[in-house]
Amino acid sequence: MKKGKDIQIRDHVMVLHPLKALWWPAEDTLICSDVHIGKGSHFRNAGIPVPKLVNAANLWNLVELLEHYTPSKLIFLGDLFHSGKNREWEDLTDCLARFPDVRCILVLGNHEFLDLEHYENRGFHIEATLQVQDILFTHEPNSIAEENTFNICGHLHPAIRLSGRAKLSMRIPCFWQTSQRAVMPAFGEFTGTSTIKPSKEDTLYGFLDNQVVQLN
Repeated sequence: MKKGKDIQIRDHVMVLHPLKALWWPAEDTLICSDVHIGKGSHFRNAGIPVPKLVNAANLWNLVELLEHYTPSKLIFLGDLFHSGKNREWEDLTDCLARFPDVRCILVLGNHEFLDLEHYENRGFHIEATLQVQDILFTHEPNSIAEENTFNICGHLHPAIRLSGRAKLSMRIPCFWQTSQRAVMPAFGEFTGTSTIKPSKEDTLYGFLDNQVVQLN
């Protein structure tokens, strides 16, 4: 099993996992963001060849995390789904049915555009935002900074470019932590990334070669 890295968010110890998820032991909660279930089928229906194994990889990773941590709660920070219903929705439903004791919470993202009943019928508890203790979970970064809360969000698919010798460089997904907010990397294998420009005061954790590495 891949080893996670302990991080500190305010008074809370959490664990960043190499599969780009966050584990909150004190709340028995697993957190993922931007899985984009159905994106592969959506592209294939448009005539763009995308391997079906892309979605299978997402589900394998999710199962690995659920079997390892055995959480009582699983929070998806939006864009769990990418498009309208397709076969990949059924695959996710079948996957989560293996874990009936896990309460699945979906914080709505910009890709959850169907009527809420479509998600509720799949067993998801729907929230626009979700606050647990002093942690405020949202999909997009919260535009209002509140001193009494720390915002954990997704949406941006953050990545950082690493440079080396001979002008070699590579871009890797990262967990981007500021004084008021942390942005989760995209969990999905077919999501793309966006290079960020952090300040010197921010903390970055990169996901590289099945490990989590603090970059500053």
